[in-house]
Amino acid sequence: MNGPAGGTPGGLRIGMVVYDRTYDMVGVVDGLAGPLVSISRPTGLTWQSRCMSVRPGTDYERRQLRAIGALHQLRHKGLRP
Repeated sequence: MNGPAGGTPGGLRIGMVVYDRTYDMVGVVDGLAGPLVSISRPTGLTWQSRCMSVRPGTDYERRQLRAIGALHQLRHKGLRP
């Protein structure tokens, strides 16, 4: 499942919004290492999944991820670590 000319698997790239079928969640690609992709959400949750389980996010899923980030910021507004 490599991209054109030996590029990244499935055309994935760092910063891309993706949907992970294994975990049924939307996230952003943080890194690629062989058959694994590192994914994170605006809430701080991170995980790794196989490239085969990940596909580019749809417009709806990109909006969903932005909404999750906005809600997370709103809930933690004014709180200090």
